[in-house]
Amino acid sequence: MNAGSSVFMLVGSTGLVILLGLPLLISPMRWARKLGWKIPEEADLANYLGRSLGGVCLSIAIVGYLAARNPWLYRPVFELVIILGVFSTGVHYMVSSGRASPCLKTWKLSCFCSSAL
Repeated sequence: MNAGSSVFMLVGSTGLVILLGLPLLISPMRWARKLGWKIPEEADLANYLGRSLGGVCLSIAIVGYLAARNPWLYRPVFELVIILGVFSTGVHYMVSSGRASPCLKTWKLSCFCSSAL
């Protein structure tokens, strides 16, 4: 259990840092533009929320790296990842079903579904 769990946490945490955490923390509007979102004129709130989410992602990734070192000690982290996957899938489904999101977001829905399982 430990080897597979460690690899899962290392890969997942690294993906979270590279794909979400750092891009959202550093430049959320550029990240959104690359995904195909329309950027509003008043972007202060979006920047704030994006950077906040980036900080949350990095915090979860740090705990994920700790869990990779000793999966048995950090069992609740795996439950947290499952719960986050379920909620993220739900949010992405709601947004994609309203056709308000770019097509890349719909593709990400399948990634969240697979990570939640």
